[in-house]
Formats: sequence, C-alpha cells, structure tokens
Amino acid sequence: MAQELPGARVIAVERSPAALGWLRRNAAERAAAGDRPIEVVEADVTAPELLADLVGRVDVLLCNPPYVPDDVVVPPEVAGHDPAEAVFGGTDGLAVIRPVVSRAGALLRPDGVFGVEHDDTHGAAVPGLLAGDGRFTAVTDHRDLTGRPRFATASRRADGRHAPIGAAWQTDSS
Repeated sequence: MAQELPGARVIAVERSPAALGWLRRNAAERAAAGDRPIEVVEADVTAPELLADLVGRVDVLLCNPPYVPDDVVVPPEVAGHDPAEAVFGGTDGLAVIRPVVSRAGALLRPDGVFGVEHDDTHGAAVPGLLAGDGRFTAVTDHRDLTGRPRFATASRRADGRHAPIGAAWQTDSS
C-alpha cells in the first residue's frame, strides 16, 4: 500500500512477537527502497479501542488475520515458518475475523473500503458476517486464481449508519 499510494498514511498492526519482527524488518527494507515509511503498531486487532483516534476516518482497511480453523493441518512450509498465532483463528477460523469486522465498521469513513482474507471454507461465512453487521454495502466474496473463495470486500455505508440486518451479498467468480 505504501508503494502504490505514496501519499497515504499506512499503519500495520501485529500482535505476534515473532511476526512483529518480520513486519518491522520488511517495513524497514521497503522504506530503505524508497517507499513511504509505514507505522507499525504492536497490538491485538480484536481490541475494541484499537486506533481510537481514527474512528470514522480510515479510507481503506485491509486485513490478513489468522483464519485457519484450529484442527486444520497446514503445509510444512507454513507450520515450520509462521507462528501458530498468526495462522490459526480458533475452532471455526473466525475468532479474529468477527471482531475485525466490527472494528472495521467503526474505523472506516462513510464509503471507506474493507478487504479481508479468509479461509477457502469461509466463502459464505465472512460475507455473511459483513452483511449481517449492517454497516456495509457492496459485500462481495472473491476467488483466488485457483477458483477458491479467499477474500471478501465491502464498503462502509455512505450514510455512516446501520442498515437492516440481512443485507444481500454477491460472489465474484472472476
């Protein structure tokens, strides 16, 4: 994001000490390569007061949370390198995504955009969480290059309010 939007303020949030080290290293390397420096915040993205000074002011919020259900066996290249707390998201894989959806609804400005990566078994669940929250429109689930549902996007309602629960969502099969 810092490379694509050099005028943007980019904030990265990480809780895992092991992942935080990698984040700081990668951020420093990108800044040394000429990208706008990003702010690294050591915090839990599920904290209800996270980035309280930005409530209603964020243009874009992207999230790659831990989303793999706890009982899934991950490939050795993941298990051997990534900290478990950065991979596994509770029994159903949604333990972090649920509060992130809520926090995104608070942080985004009207018409702000949210994107969240999810497990390929969450193609209906994550869009359902976004639609059910009532603060999002244009809820869409997207497929990766292999055709698996892998991330969802939504826009914060232009009026900044909650809509009736049960709003519709669509699937992007491209």
